[in-house]
Amino acid sequence: MEDKRDKILQVAVREFAEHGYKAASTNQICDAAGVSKGLIFHYFGSKEKLYTAAVTYSMDLAMREVSMEEMPKGDFVQGAIWSTKQKLSFSRKYPAVFQLIMQSYANPPAVLAERLRAYYAELMQVQEVYVNQVFEKVTLREDVSYEDARDVVQGLFDYTIKMATDYMQRHPNATMEDMQPLADKFKNMMAIVERGMVDKA
Repeated sequence: MEDKRDKILQVAVREFAEHGYKAASTNQICDAAGVSKGLIFHYFGSKEKLYTAAVTYSMDLAMREVSMEEMPKGDFVQGAIWSTKQKLSFSRKYPAVFQLIMQSYANPPAVLAERLRAYYAELMQVQEVYVNQVFEKVTLREDVSYEDARDVVQGLFDYTIKMATDYMQRHPNATMEDMQPLADKFKNMMAIVERGMVDKA
């Protein structure tokens, strides 16, 4: 019977990911899973609870497949490339699961809202580690606010992640050696931030 429950969840993930919660059809889920509507409600009780179960199933799968503990934390570019590769690999392997997780973050089921926030907060905390590493190594001028400086560094991080994502979408088997020009570019941009770019002489 657990096989049938898992089959319902897998079909539900695809249906909710493709159509969203409101437009998703439990009749379509029944047909695709080859079960009666009564069995769906036996297992899950309601469409809302089925959606919650589908999101939970998706999050559990993502946490098993992509462990943030394995992310290299000593170097930003390596960490950004690693996380980008993991995200793209997961999204290609489980497109509906990835889509449902993204969708549910914007409009989470009430009972999962806190867990979803905690999951995304964990992802953001990893990035926070890199930001802190930068400011542990520098002393800001008196006329530079810490908040503005963080925004600038954050902007460079976001840019680097976008460039890594764009490159790996075109070259899914890229290695760290292939990505070295991006790593060098990030370091050069950080050097400009530290030194300034206007010759005042």
